[in-house]
Amino acid sequence: MIALNIKKIIHLWYKIYSSRIVFSIGLLYTSIVFCQTKTIPNQSQTNLGIPKIVHYNRTDFKADPQFWTMCENNDGTLIFGNNDGALIYDGEHWKKVFLPNNSSVRSLVKTKEGKIYAGGYNEFGTLQKNKFGNYFYKSLLSEYHLENKNIENLWQVHQFNKLIIYRSFTELIVINGSEISQLPANKSFVYSEKVNDTYFVQDSGFGIYKLNVKTMTLQLVFEEISFLNGEIASILPTSDVNTVTIISRSGNVFKGNINTKTIIKKYNLFENSKKDQVTFGLLDNNGDYLLGTRSSKIIKITKAGAIQKEATTFSGLSNATIHFLYQTKNHNTWVLPNNGLNFLDYKPPFVSIFDQASIYDIVIKDKVIYTATNNGVYYSGNNNSYDFKKIEDLQGQTWAIQNFEGTLMISHDTGLYELTNGNVKKIGKEAGFWKLTKIKDSPGLYLGSNYNGLFLVEKKNNQWNIKHKITGFDESTRDLLADYEPNTYWICHGYKGVYRIHINNDYSRVDIVDHFTNKNGFKSPYNINVFNWNAKIVFTTNTGIYFYNTTTNRFEPFEPLNKLFDPSKNIRKILQSPDRTWFIQDDEAGYFLSKNQQLYIDLFLNLKGSFNRGMECIYPLPNNKVLFGTNSGIFQYNLDQSQNKQIYPTLINQITYSHNQKIEFVEINSTKKDIDLPNKTDILRFEFSAPKMLSSTETNYSYKLENVDENWSPWQNTAFKEYTHLRPGNYIFIVKSRNLAGLIGTETKFKFSILPIWYQTNLAYLLYLIGLFFFIRYIITYVKKKIAYERLKSKVEIKKTQQLLELELERLNLKHDKEVISKDKLNLEVDIIDKSKELANYTLLLSQKKNIFGELQDDLKQLRELLKSDESRRKITEIFQKLNQHRIGEEFMEIFDVNFEKINQEFFEKLKIIDPSLTKRELRLCAFIKMDLTNKEISPLLNISIRGVETARYKIRKKLKLSHDENFIYFLEDLNKDK
Repeated sequence: MIALNIKKIIHLWYKIYSSRIVFSIGLLYTSIVFCQTKTIPNQSQTNLGIPKIVHYNRTDFKADPQFWTMCENNDGTLIFGNNDGALIYDGEHWKKVFLPNNSSVRSLVKTKEGKIYAGGYNEFGTLQKNKFGNYFYKSLLSEYHLENKNIENLWQVHQFNKLIIYRSFTELIVINGSEISQLPANKSFVYSEKVNDTYFVQDSGFGIYKLNVKTMTLQLVFEEISFLNGEIASILPTSDVNTVTIISRSGNVFKGNINTKTIIKKYNLFENSKKDQVTFGLLDNNGDYLLGTRSSKIIKITKAGAIQKEATTFSGLSNATIHFLYQTKNHNTWVLPNNGLNFLDYKPPFVSIFDQASIYDIVIKDKVIYTATNNGVYYSGNNNSYDFKKIEDLQGQTWAIQNFEGTLMISHDTGLYELTNGNVKKIGKEAGFWKLTKIKDSPGLYLGSNYNGLFLVEKKNNQWNIKHKITGFDESTRDLLADYEPNTYWICHGYKGVYRIHINNDYSRVDIVDHFTNKNGFKSPYNINVFNWNAKIVFTTNTGIYFYNTTTNRFEPFEPLNKLFDPSKNIRKILQSPDRTWFIQDDEAGYFLSKNQQLYIDLFLNLKGSFNRGMECIYPLPNNKVLFGTNSGIFQYNLDQSQNKQIYPTLINQITYSHNQKIEFVEINSTKKDIDLPNKTDILRFEFSAPKMLSSTETNYSYKLENVDENWSPWQNTAFKEYTHLRPGNYIFIVKSRNLAGLIGTETKFKFSILPIWYQTNLAYLLYLIGLFFFIRYIITYVKKKIAYERLKSKVEIKKTQQLLELELERLNLKHDKEVISKDKLNLEVDIIDKSKELANYTLLLSQKKNIFGELQDDLKQLRELLKSDESRRKITEIFQKLNQHRIGEEFMEIFDVNFEKINQEFFEKLKIIDPSLTKRELRLCAFIKMDLTNKEISPLLNISIRGVETARYKIRKKLKLSHDENFIYFLEDLNKDK
């Protein structure tokens, strides 16, 4: 049994897809190419009813590139049936929902009640949204006890009255509340459709049946032979509720009457053309039929019956094989080709109609658009056809193309040209023309702005010629404007300021030139442009807009425009049309209406930075349209679309937060008034979108979090916002949306709270207050006691201080007395030392005198021995006796010792420390040596011989342990210095 079922499945699969295999190889390259981009930059669709196409590929939705069906939820969210399951798209985020058996989703329908039914292989159920905003799939097999039944692929599902009807090849599964019915096919149900109040199903080999709800039976409406035994691709309604249009896969178009059960063949779509197959049909909001094909993209049958094959309208589709077509509530169309998705925006605010060169000027003549570019002149077809062609006879930089008296004049880098019937003719030999300016009150005369001054150009008898160069002015005259005074013109130079020139009556020479830089009101001579606005000549600069005051001969601020524009931005273009004024402000295009003078800029944000500076091109059209020339081509804007006042909802689709490195979802469909989030929430993420605002233009969002953000965020295309480490408290997240088509989204709010930790709760704060109360009370009591204690302590301290002061005074008096006594004592000691030194010196002198007395005695003794006379001897003896009576004794040495010890007391003590065995004589010898006395001088002081002094010195050196090389005198001096 299983083998038979598998064989049957393979047979049915082969029956449906055998025709596609032939085309898959040929479409492979096309699929790869178109999957690389999301939007087609070059579109020729400009009127209402002609869409701008947006491509979605695998990198966008990150799923299998083959889609089968789709539907739209009430909030504008789109659900697609894909080989990977169901894909949910809210205009910003793609989400996948898998079926339990990982089957592809072949059928989808949204009921009037807002419920979404899905069908796949051996599976059907509903797609629902949980409280976290996530879609999930709920299978209905177990509810209707079909778990073990082989129902194969459910190719289509419809809501018919209150019934949900799934179609497979073998049967119809009809769900009516909790009941289910199964209607088997005679052979194979290959197509089904609900048209008005009738449910049709084709049973292959038998015909087209309708469902009788009362009897739950199928009733034959059209026999198969009546529509040539063909397989039906689409049954579409007509203006008559009893008549339907039946289109077979082979391209036969029939008109069938339900009441009479008759069919009339009208024509074959592929007659006299290559054979193809119709895969799907749709009735659009204009009453036209859109038919998807196997290899011809989309064929359009207008309400009037005209057949449009290979229309440029659908030339931008990414694949020739179309599986499914779907029209959204806002009248745009989704095309499900064999690879990827195509979105057809029927109300785009702008489209690109030309992208082959950089644009410098535009003119329209006889419904044909002519454009001056960096690569010559291009022109479009008439009848709203934007298939641009190039005038091959003219190459290179073209600055302007102007219509004068029915003749198109081209200002070119190589000269001045006349364009007639697609042919160009050069006027004169001069090169380098910017533009022509008509001379007021002089028919047929024009000023030719040139790289090197001005030329007089004349049209006479339909012949153009350059008469002569106007002498007296040789600067570039690209930016030239006629003044209201005759023969007077203003010329702005990008780097040299402004010139006002006056030309003589025969336009042969410039006789007056006034040059204005930054000394006549302008703050800078650079980037000045001149325009005519409201019958007033105005000058735009980097610092505002000025006008020329003839009385003061100065340029003064022009307040009517300065109050509209930001003075810090340079207005490089002003163009006034009947109901509005166009401008280019710092590479941004915009306009303001004459009645309210509110600046409209947002619609043209995609043009920012794309204009040719100094040669900006704006060409207003009737019916609220305008053309912009940019360095990437021509864009046409439809201002009617930008002024749509309908407000679209902004949705918060999902809220997540990370806590302890785990992602958690937040309830967004909760009945709770407030949502509590745990403390220490690491990252809080909001995802939002505006599904009903989905168009070919970018959607922007602005948001703020109350209690965190003071102001709204700048508009940006990021559809999520993350906050990190929010503090505990109450918050309101607000988000709003808009797009470049001028659609406005509502503000959506979400209230939530970050819970505090236990010590941040209200109870904790109450306990904190109570504790704070008692703490403050304790502090007050403590402070009072402290103050009393400090007062008492201060009194004691004051009394103690007084006592200390008295004691200090006494101490100071005693100190003073002590200092006086110490000073006197010091003076006395110094005096004693000085006296001792004098005594020592005197003693030394006495010693010397003693030696002299001794020598005299010795001399007298020798003289006495030599004298012979007794009288002489007696006289010598008397002299000798007198000397003995007055000889110097040893008492002076005792005095010397006492005083010498006083002077050298510390010196002697240090010597005693080195060797305590030193005698008094040895100590005295050391003192004499220290005083640098010779042995001969020391000998009488110690009453020993010179030899004895030397011997004593030797003994002392040994006691003091001095080496042989060490100087004795230096040693004693160093020892004395240490004191």
